[in-house]
Amino acid sequence: MHTLIKVVLLGCCSMAAAAASTAGLPDNASIERKLAGRYSYTTIEDGTARGEEVFQLFVHPDGSRTLMIWHDLAAKGAQFSVVLRADPTFRPTSAYVSYWVETGYKGQTLFAVTRDTVTMTHTGPTGSQQVEVPVPEQFSIGTHPVAGDGWHLWYVDSREPASGTLDLLSVEASPDLEKPVLGSLVKMPYEVVGEETIRTPAGEFATTHYRLLGATDLWVYGEDRVLVRMEQPRFDRLYELVELETEQ
Repeated sequence: MHTLIKVVLLGCCSMAAAAASTAGLPDNASIERKLAGRYSYTTIEDGTARGEEVFQLFVHPDGSRTLMIWHDLAAKGAQFSVVLRADPTFRPTSAYVSYWVETGYKGQTLFAVTRDTVTMTHTGPTGSQQVEVPVPEQFSIGTHPVAGDGWHLWYVDSREPASGTLDLLSVEASPDLEKPVLGSLVKMPYEVVGEETIRTPAGEFATTHYRLLGATDLWVYGEDRVLVRMEQPRFDRLYELVELETEQ
């Protein structure tokens, strides 16, 4: 039997209300385990609030995962809705994004992954189009909400400090509505800084500390590669996990 602790429904302000709404439901055979959480977005210098993000993560019987994210960047009047799917190793299998930016609705795109190709089907202000891009075996998809950023390093050995280059399919998310929501493959330098135990409002976590582009620090926790903190000092940005709940 699953023991329900709490569940975050995307866009729901009350985790307690979400838990109450699902009480008494039977076990779902397609779900082995659930996680749900919330991030705060603030400035590092004075803690000014910029937005928040909520997510639900489902681990399925075959070991694959579905990550649903609602990203509220109030400081820029932007809202992103994202669904990521990954196989048991965290290699992407598909993604769906729908973007509102400060200038209006930018569009929606489905990313379908085969072994060596991502097919991107976009609909937005510029119309509809389909584009294919070749990808290597080891890559990730960058959709911009932070909940999925721990998955970028799925193939990096974190047992000791190291450095290298990631292949990231970076998704266009600028305010320019004439630019469709498509991805382009970019090289991103990374470092494995080491193992660190950190504390956030959500609790204490034994994490692996990574650094991307020499400027963005990420602390990633556990078998589900949950991001618990991201710092970007150059831009005065802090993203921190403030709630994390599980269902066993």
